[in-house]
Amino acid sequence: MPKSPMSEEEEQEFLRFWAEQALAGGVLVLSPIRAALAQRLGRKVATSVVYRFLARHGWRKGAPDTRHPKSDPQIQEAWGKNSRKTWLPC
Repeated sequence: MPKSPMSEEEEQEFLRFWAEQALAGGVLVLSPIRAALAQRLGRKVATSVVYRFLARHGWRKGAPDTRHPKSDPQIQEAWGKNSRKTWLPC
């Protein structure tokens, strides 16, 4: 098994800031955690490494977003009103 670049105590100290955000009701996004970890280690870090890192400390992925951030409810409503009621085969 390869040696981890940080000790368990260092990992827990690194996650302390993110844990405080999560406990305050904040939504944690992987990309800032990944960037902070890469800066701390001084090298690029793969997404899978961050997921394993978080899993090692009992963190898990939450629910996905319920809607796309660029979605527009007005456009969706207009499309629903003006779209065909049945689809025709090509």
